[in-house]
Amino acid sequence: MADKVVPMIHVPDVRATVDWYQSIGFKVLDTYGNEGDGLSFAILSFGNSQVMFNQDGHPSTSFRREVDLYVYTDKVDDLYGTLKDRVDVVERPHNTFYGMRELIVRDINRFWITFGQPSAFGTLMTGVREGNIDRVRIALESGDLKPDRLTAALITASTGDKQNADIVDLLKRASAVAPPEVDVETLKSYVGKYKTEDGFEINVTFKDENLFAAPGTQEPFRLFAIDKSTFTPIAFEDYGTLSFKVEAGETVGCSIKNGAHETRLKRVK
Repeated sequence: MADKVVPMIHVPDVRATVDWYQSIGFKVLDTYGNEGDGLSFAILSFGNSQVMFNQDGHPSTSFRREVDLYVYTDKVDDLYGTLKDRVDVVERPHNTFYGMRELIVRDINRFWITFGQPSAFGTLMTGVREGNIDRVRIALESGDLKPDRLTAALITASTGDKQNADIVDLLKRASAVAPPEVDVETLKSYVGKYKTEDGFEINVTFKDENLFAAPGTQEPFRLFAIDKSTFTPIAFEDYGTLSFKVEAGETVGCSIKNGAHETRLKRVK
């Protein structure tokens, strides 16, 4: 048997849980019963994935329980159309900053189930990184890509070890444009540590002619310019922007904006 991990979730009522999961498209692989018609254990599948349910779980009114299920699929929007009037929807289909399109629902026991598939941007960047022009074309044909994400893909396909002239040409024909140029000295002037009053930190570094940012202790991610003082990550969608504040020729702070939310940081000397 191939190595694999199958989650086992303890629930108050195995039979009711099995019936609910069957109603949204899971298949029953095996069950074990107690006396009478009761079930004490069941194994269900969804595509190539499996989940086990065992008895003796406890009910909960918590917003989010101890275990989530993440189910990969290629039909998130179709599932939403099928399930929206039959289940408790936590979040409707939406694109995440990490390149997935997800639907989140709650099961009969209030556990979250996230159905996820690569978003158009996730598909685009995978195609660029793999040099797969067909995958890039599929992403472009979806029509669900913002101009700055086309720019991010163009940068990736034009630099480093991911250079691919055919993909660059395809992206340009899809209206991808290069980011504005910012001179090296200006980029270097933004290097430093920035901190909020409550202790949140951003570390900005410069390497290989590019600017990077690292929130807290996270790994640095590469930025590209929106304008001379505003930048956004290449690898993430709708992650927000990082804008630097300059006074009397000196960088004194920065702000992180995501939608209507803004976090202001001061430069630590």
